[in-house]
Amino acid sequence: MLKKINRLKKRKEFNYIYKKGTVIYSNNFLIHYVRAFKPYPQIGISVSKSVGNSVVRSRVKRIISEACRLNINKFAVKNYIITAKESIVNKKSNEIEAELIKLLTKNNLIVKEQNV
Repeated sequence: MLKKINRLKKRKEFNYIYKKGTVIYSNNFLIHYVRAFKPYPQIGISVSKSVGNSVVRSRVKRIISEACRLNINKFAVKNYIITAKESIVNKKSNEIEAELIKLLTKNNLIVKEQNV
């Protein structure tokens, strides 16, 4: 699970990102993002009822949340909403994580690692 400071929860935050944000598409999800007002990335996860019943939706949210938690240090400092599509149901967690990182890298939303 994501840390509390890295989660978006309020409807107002979601609506702002949907209205003002940029959208990138993938086969299994959409990512809306906008510049962050805090010095760390924040992520919200949205899964509609068209994906499946509550058990399936919760599983998808947990998998996406875990993929984000493991890679949160790579995310550029922005606010993100990750919306799952119906095709994500049959994917394994490592496939979802790989696709998420690939999509963020392709759109320059991954921070380059610095050598210390």
